[in-house]
Amino acid sequence: MLIDESQLVKYLHKNRAMEFHYRKDKNRLDLYADEKYLMMGKLKHPTMFPGKARIGFMELYIINRINKKLDRAKGST
Repeated sequence: MLIDESQLVKYLHKNRAMEFHYRKDKNRLDLYADEKYLMMGKLKHPTMFPGKARIGFMELYIINRINKKLDRAKGST
């Protein structure tokens, strides 16, 4: 599910550049990737990163869903 919802995660998965780590103490799933691939992903998908702050999965998921809806709305006009 995580791979299908985000273009950036698809890109990282395709290049085998990501690792998932489950942190029991904070009860969350973190995604880590090489800086090189993150920078390339940021260049390929600039709308995924709204600012320079750290971004969580839920923010990434919401941004992706909003962008999909905007693209669909543009296509219907």
